[in-house]
Amino acid sequence: MNNRGIPTLDAACYAERRGFLRLLAATAAGLAVGGCYGGPEPKSLPTAANLPVPPVPVPPGANRAPVWQTVPTITFTQGIASSISIAGYVTDPDGDALTISVNLAVLPAGVTFDAANKRFVYDGVGPVGSIGGVVLTADDGRP
Repeated sequence: MNNRGIPTLDAACYAERRGFLRLLAATAAGLAVGGCYGGPEPKSLPTAANLPVPPVPVPPGANRAPVWQTVPTITFTQGIASSISIAGYVTDPDGDALTISVNLAVLPAGVTFDAANKRFVYDGVGPVGSIGGVVLTADDGRP
């Protein structure tokens, strides 16, 4: 049968064309999903700004500075004589003996710094008080 010069399709040809269109639609959907996801973002190429800084080599015999860990707030209980060591908060990578000093000439009443033993000592008599801005300095005696 011919309708205005356009050939009509028989049932077998129509079913084959419909199956092809379904396959084409499924493939297009898969491509769309793959194109949207595409995996993780590509990493940028290394540049001077994002490369790790290599450690500076230390020439043999050169001195390295002492290394501090964060010293927690030091607290004493009024009326109880005690001491708190800070020796464990500083090390010297070269193994040199360290001298530790405090930047303040006057600590709270009853508190002293025992530099020889690297500790703060409270006599148990001083009044309750607090002080800020205490700076500890470690020196290994080498330039």
